[in-house]
Amino acid sequence: MLIPSAGIHAWMAGAAGMMTLAVMTRATLGHTGQPLTASVATQLLYLSVFLAAIARIGAAVEPRGQVVLLSVAAVAWAIGFVGFAVLYAPFLWRQRSALT
Repeated sequence: MLIPSAGIHAWMAGAAGMMTLAVMTRATLGHTGQPLTASVATQLLYLSVFLAAIARIGAAVEPRGQVVLLSVAAVAWAIGFVGFAVLYAPFLWRQRSALT
């Protein structure tokens, strides 16, 4: 069965959400002089947003589990992006040293 909203959620929650998080982490690391590697904590942020996207797609595909899946998606999405703010804020608050 073709469910158009599942594709929209796959594209927006999955692709756009993951890419947004990836660009934010890469830009923060690069602009603050940190090594360009994804720590375990950063990988967990990516996993959280991926889980949110999968749960959101599942909610579109399986209406009977919609309440649970939407709740999982919301919590996982919040963990991913609030986690980014908590994890990366210290890098952004520091004064950048002069480049030599």
